[in-house]
Amino acid sequence: MKSNVSQPDDGIEFSVILIAYNLESCLGKAIHAVLKQEFKNFELIIVNDGSTDGTLQVAMSFQDTRINVICQENGGASHARNTGLKAARGKYVAFLDGDDYWYPDHLQMAFEFFRKHPGVRAYAARYAWAQEDNIPCREELSCSFVVRKLGLRGLLAIHTSSVVLESSLAASLPLWEVGKKYGEDVLYWMRLMRETDLIGLGNKTGSIYVQREGSAMHDRAYGDIPVEHLLHGLLKEWRLMPRRQWMFAVHFLIVRELWPERLLNMEREDRSRFLQEEIGVGLNIWMERSRWNAYVEACEQECLADMEKAFKKLLSRVQYWCVWADRVERWCLRPLCVFIGKRTL
Repeated sequence: MKSNVSQPDDGIEFSVILIAYNLESCLGKAIHAVLKQEFKNFELIIVNDGSTDGTLQVAMSFQDTRINVICQENGGASHARNTGLKAARGKYVAFLDGDDYWYPDHLQMAFEFFRKHPGVRAYAARYAWAQEDNIPCREELSCSFVVRKLGLRGLLAIHTSSVVLESSLAASLPLWEVGKKYGEDVLYWMRLMRETDLIGLGNKTGSIYVQREGSAMHDRAYGDIPVEHLLHGLLKEWRLMPRRQWMFAVHFLIVRELWPERLLNMEREDRSRFLQEEIGVGLNIWMERSRWNAYVEACEQECLADMEKAFKKLLSRVQYWCVWADRVERWCLRPLCVFIGKRTL
């Protein structure tokens, strides 16, 4: 099912989709961050996803004709983003979670990127992590851009609140997966690879991923989700990729969910079958097999200390090849880039 993004309005450059659920204490900061953007040609779609606190009152307190507040019953982050996409009228769509933050030039950098690289339809500024109410100052840098292969390294450099997509690209993608408690963003980026294998990246931090107490990444929430259920959608997308053995960024995003505590919750036979038949058959044998086998063996022994040690080595190896495959591709294409006079891959 496609996302059914509205037809672009020539007068609107960006549709900012800001989703919020019970974020009364921090939503105001996110809205201010959008309204203070140096680039002024945007609409702000705030989707109140069934909040039970004062989130709606905060959203309605801002008097700006560019703001469109939509209320719906609680359906989760994916459902809220889908609602925002259906209402979007801009040439580009930019995502922002209600507890995250943008620096004032976030949209301006995206605008400059798309103007310089009209053939690339996806962009993400560099993002940083911060604790709640602790937005760091940025190092002063001039803004420059590169284009990366999503499957080699690009997927590791993006976060939902940093991504801007061409609206026609978003319209060609399946909807955000509703009902997933965790990992819906990674699944969406993998589906993005169906339509484009490139993404532009800015060298300057444009967004902040704010870690609040109790968030998924803060305390490993959702650790009780069965790994088969967690990775079902990702593995399905992975199998559809024609050259999946060389998609190192995808490997990393799948392997990182196989942390030892989660695997120990599985029955021994189920764990062995899952690792060997569902995961192992798709790994790049030459570059990862030895460390993968070491991790599988440690899982068989069910020694947590050995599992953690082997898992750390495996994850490090996959990330290592993400970096080097990306570097090799850029090095091989450098003569072409010099010839056409553009800084791209």
